[in-house]
Amino acid sequence: MDRLFSIIIPTFNRSHLILKSIESVLAQTSKNWELIIIDDGSTDNTGDAIQKYLADKRIRYYFQENRGVSAARNKGLAESNGDFVIFLDSDDLLLPGLITKLNSLNLENLDLIFWEVRKLYDDRTEVWKPSKLEKIYNNITASFLSGSACYRKSLFEETGGFDEKLHFGENYELGMRIAQIQELKYKVVDDIFLIYEIKAIRENSLPLNKIAALKYLAKKHKYVYEQDPASYSRLLYQLGYLSEKINKNSEAREYFYKAWKVRPVYLKALIKVLQFKWL
Repeated sequence: MDRLFSIIIPTFNRSHLILKSIESVLAQTSKNWELIIIDDGSTDNTGDAIQKYLADKRIRYYFQENRGVSAARNKGLAESNGDFVIFLDSDDLLLPGLITKLNSLNLENLDLIFWEVRKLYDDRTEVWKPSKLEKIYNNITASFLSGSACYRKSLFEETGGFDEKLHFGENYELGMRIAQIQELKYKVVDDIFLIYEIKAIRENSLPLNKIAALKYLAKKHKYVYEQDPASYSRLLYQLGYLSEKINKNSEAREYFYKAWKVRPVYLKALIKVLQFKWL
């Protein structure tokens, strides 16, 4: 018997986009799915726009006060009934055949399944493939981009779900915790099943929000990062880069120096240290 897949779409003021995401779920060639839409306090006409879909008993809609995407995903998890979960952003599209492909796998022996993504830019497209991640992820081959992974639901019970304090990088922070599970069983599917469109800058990806999230990650996962100097130095370098971008040069200089101290062979950090020395 086919397992039930819970597809969770968090959304906020995207009535002009979410309908295509819903249609991409309805276009699946297998029917063993449920769709849970969590409206995170939209002030547009999202609720009215999706009413026509709610006649399908597989689709459910919940409204909550604005609490952020991580809280919306956790709400979706709480309302889900499936053995496996897929998160889909409300401006992305699943391609037909995903659920059929998942049904064909030996799900009894899998905790995670990843697939390829077609990223759309203004002037080009590229294929994003799951790749071997750093030591902080136990070097698993994965992609934790929303819409590119299917999770056994019990993983969230074991790891505690999404960290609601995070509004940037929350998918990969969750992935970091999941990757620590002993004997984690995962599979990479060599097919494209997600269309991910790169749009204008989103509020949660602005430099100040990124800086806050990276500082939080460095503190929360201090022990894990200390075991992986390459990843830790890159995180510190990114903090330096973002600080420099908003003209906080003294902070940038400190982060670049720390990045180099953590990993002296990190030439990019050393070059930045030398540049700041002569400013």
